[in-house]
Amino acid sequence: MRLFSKYRVSIHTVVLSPANSKNHVSAIDTGCLHYSVIHQVIKGRNADEVLERMHDDIAIGNPVNELELIFVPLMESRLPVRELLLETIKLEKEIRDENLKNKVIALTMVMANRLVEAELLEKIWEEVKMLKILKYAEDKGKEQGIQIGIEKGFEIGRLDEKRHLIERLLIKKFGPLPKDTQSKIQNMDDVVLDILSLEILDFQTKDDLFRFVDKMAP
Repeated sequence: MRLFSKYRVSIHTVVLSPANSKNHVSAIDTGCLHYSVIHQVIKGRNADEVLERMHDDIAIGNPVNELELIFVPLMESRLPVRELLLETIKLEKEIRDENLKNKVIALTMVMANRLVEAELLEKIWEEVKMLKILKYAEDKGKEQGIQIGIEKGFEIGRLDEKRHLIERLLIKKFGPLPKDTQSKIQNMDDVVLDILSLEILDFQTKDDLFRFVDKMAP
């Protein structure tokens, strides 16, 4: 309604679901409000073929369709979803562009958040954090010297704006935040902040937020 009020254009919601999805709700009628979505089940896309093709492209340095790669865990495969996710993450780690690698892995994790058990997601996050993939931007800045330092300054300013906006959204939804939670959010890097901005819509209680922050804190 806010988008429509501001832009006066038709607003459409598209929901993407795994190939094995069966039951779904595409419309809700509350009497005064009718809300419908375009429900798209990803069928006819073979994840095994996509991974094989992208593996060859990455090996020779060809660009890959990162959006297609992110959605691989939703596609049809001979592998169970758990194994498909692990294979996808494994391939993404081979991407040579470190910044692109960070974002693709992060968005794949967000995509898989409802597909696999929390224990597996925890394990993958710990491995990512251990490899310091999410710290790439900081490390790169130290290596490149003064010019990168200047660019880093602009980047820090942008990150501060993003953190401030996210904190305002969280406060509007949950009220004042504990100081330790604010501190952890302040220490999050760009990729994790992007994930948090997506997850806000799914948080039902403050405990959901606290669990996320504790899991993703540096």
